[in-house]
Amino acid sequence: MLCLFLVVLMVGQLVHANELLQAELADKQSQLTSAQTEVSSLQTVVDDLKERWFGNPAIYQPPPISNTVIKYFDVKGATQSELKRSLYTADICKTYGPCDPDPAVPNGVAIGLEWFEPAVNSYTCTTPRATVIPYRYYVLLPRWSPPADGTVKIPLVERWNALAKSIYVHEAGHVAIDKQDLGALNAQAQKLPNCDAVYGFWDDPHVYDKDDADQAAYHARLHADCRPEVGCIPDGWMGW
Repeated sequence: MLCLFLVVLMVGQLVHANELLQAELADKQSQLTSAQTEVSSLQTVVDDLKERWFGNPAIYQPPPISNTVIKYFDVKGATQSELKRSLYTADICKTYGPCDPDPAVPNGVAIGLEWFEPAVNSYTCTTPRATVIPYRYYVLLPRWSPPADGTVKIPLVERWNALAKSIYVHEAGHVAIDKQDLGALNAQAQKLPNCDAVYGFWDDPHVYDKDDADQAAYHARLHADCRPEVGCIPDGWMGW
């Protein structure tokens, strides 16, 4: 009986010790979970601070284009959704247009423009070969100037820079086509037999028809192989 009593006592003590150990482990686990939650919270704060923009990387600045005036329309926002809304409601076709519609996107919203105009108000033909109509080219691009105080995140700046560069590449492509086609028109006019023919050539309302067709073909080529690096922005690319 004494032995049985001792065995029962020892078992009871072991059970109690196990219960104490389990309670201690549960307490330690609770403390560990709390510590992990605190570490995770602190890491979130650190990650947020690391993403805040204080001027680096720099906002994309488009390089100059020969004989081309680069103009800007301002967009505002501290988030991508705000920037998109500002871009799409700028209505640049109303302010700077009219815009030639993109046949592939007839209801699209313009977020960049290119156009040209004669650099002289009038010209006088002495001989066809000596007569040249100079042109000036224009590009309109969006401009974003966020405060470098940490209120904007670096990933947003990176997405903006990628978008701005693609828009620039697109409009620079239009400039290149205009320069080529208008240069060809001048060369064609210089081969005409007399000044009356030159005046008639430049007064023809269809004189720019080939340029218009080439610009439309440029859009078609972009949409057939739509990539940001060639000036075509796929729907939803980088959140745009």
